[in-house]
Amino acid sequence: MDDRDAIRDLCFAYTFCLDDGDFAGVGALLEHATLQPDMPGVVGEKIHGRDGVEAFYRAQVITYSRGRPMTRHLITNQVIAIDDERRTASSRCYFTVLQRPPGIAYHVVVGGQYHDEFERIADVWRFTSKRIQVDHLNDIEHHFRITDEHAG
Repeated sequence: MDDRDAIRDLCFAYTFCLDDGDFAGVGALLEHATLQPDMPGVVGEKIHGRDGVEAFYRAQVITYSRGRPMTRHLITNQVIAIDDERRTASSRCYFTVLQRPPGIAYHVVVGGQYHDEFERIADVWRFTSKRIQVDHLNDIEHHFRITDEHAG
């Protein structure tokens, strides 16, 4: 598999875990990474490690039937830069989150950019950093709660 494809697959795995409500899976994907949400209402904190990332998503994301948030995270316009010598990479892309909670029409909830950093260990890529830059919010109250612990 090409390095760019492997990095894209890693980014897609993150969105599938989110849409499935698999916060343990998100934690596993970001086990070696620093997560930094950059959105209104959330302190610009950095969250580290599997347990911290999983706990953050469990506390913040609202779930419905079968523990799922009823969302679809779409990644577009992804640009990947690879430094073969250092065995690192970076990615920037747009994300759009669609949601259909019970009793509400399918709609856009949030849009922004993911700024990701990666490293290659033994020919396997992994996240080292994920910054979530929120540019547009729309009816976030059915998708994401801002707990007191994370409120700015």
